Amino acid sequence: MKITKRLGLLFAAIFFSLSTTKSQNLKPGFDAPEYADMLWLAFYGFRDSLKDQKITTLNSGHYERLWRSEDVGLLNQCEIYLRSDSVVILSLRGTVAKAESWLENFYAGMIPARGSIQLSDSFNFSYQFASGDDALVHTGWTIGTGFLSRAYLPVLEPLLARGLHKLIITGHSQGGALSFLNTSFIYYHFKQQYPNLKLKTYASAAPKPGNLHYAYDFENITGNGYGFRVVNAQDWVPETPVTVQSLNDFNLPNPLAGAKETIRKQKWPDRMVMKHMYNKMSKGSAKAARHYHQYLGEGVGKLIRKSLPGFVPPKYSNSSNYMTAGAPIILKPNEAYWQLFPADSKNVFVHHMYAPYLFLLKNGYVF
Repeated sequence: MKITKRLGLLFAAIFFSLSTTKSQNLKPGFDAPEYADMLWLAFYGFRDSLKDQKITTLNSGHYERLWRSEDVGLLNQCEIYLRSDSVVILSLRGTVAKAESWLENFYAGMIPARGSIQLSDSFNFSYQFASGDDALVHTGWTIGTGFLSRAYLPVLEPLLARGLHKLIITGHSQGGALSFLNTSFIYYHFKQQYPNLKLKTYASAAPKPGNLHYAYDFENITGNGYGFRVVNAQDWVPETPVTVQSLNDFNLPNPLAGAKETIRKQKWPDRMVMKHMYNKMSKGSAKAARHYHQYLGEGVGKLIRKSLPGFVPPKYSNSSNYMTAGAPIILKPNEAYWQLFPADSKNVFVHHMYAPYLFLLKNGYVF
C-alpha cells in the first residue's frame, strides 16, 4: 500500500511538472556549461543532504529531481531530473566505497553486447547494446545496467509517453561507463516505439565499456554531436580496464588469419624464423587473455555470486580488447593546474575528482 501510494504521488508530481514545462531544447555538440551541470549532479546530486531538495539551479537552467532510486544490484543508484527546458536527465552514480561496488568494476570478462543474463532467481535481464554480433561489453557494468534499468524504466516510460523524447544520460567514473551502456540500452529498447527519441551522453572520466565494435555502434547511434567522453589527460581511470589485443581481434579477412598457412609455404630457414616470430606474437597475448578471464572473469564471478543470490555467471568471450567510446573531449592540464593538483602517490584519485575536472573545464571553455 505504501509503495502504491508513493508511486501515485510520484506520477502526480511528474504530471504537474509536465503541464508547466517548456518545449525541449537539446542541442548537438559539446556544451561546457551543460557538462558542468552534469558533473555537479554526479558529485553532489546524490548526497543525502540534498535528497529532499527538489529543484537545483545550475548553468543551463533549473533541475527538478523527479525520482531517486534505492541502491540496486551491486550498490548502483540513479536519479531522474527534469530541466526547465523539459530535457530529461538520467544521472548514474559512480563507485561507492564498498566491496560490491568495486567488484562491479573488476568483473571485466567480456560478453556479447546482446543477449540475456540471469541476475537473480526472479530476474533474467534481456538486453541489446549494439546491432552486430561482433560487439562485446563489460560484464560488471552489464549487471549494473540490468538492475538500474529495471528501476528507472517505470519512471522513464511515462515521461516518454507524454512526449518528452530528449534525454541526457550522464555519470562520472563508474557512472560514466554505465552511461555508455544505458544510452545503448535505452536506444535499442525504445527504437521502434519512439523513432524520434534523441539521446545525448556525457560519459565523464569513464573507463572503457567494450570492444571496438561496441565503440563503433555507440558512436553511430550518438553521431553528429550527441555522444561525448570527457577526460582529464592525467586521470588513470579512463585507461582501464586493461586491454589485451590478440590476433583473433582483427576483422576478417586479414593477412594474419592465414599466417600459419603462408609460413608453411616458405623455405627453410625463413620458415623457422617466421614461425618463431608468429608464435611470440600470438602466444603472449593469448596467455595474457587467459589469465585475464581466469581472474577478472571467473574469479570475480564467484565473488559476485555471494553478493547476488541466484546470479548465474555468463559465458565469457575470448577477447579482452577494450576500447574507448564517444567523441573525445580532452582536458589538458597546464602549469596552473599542476600548482593546484600536484602528483601525489598517496592519493591515486587526485586527478579524478570534481575539482580537477571543473578547473580544467573552466580553463578550456569560457562560460
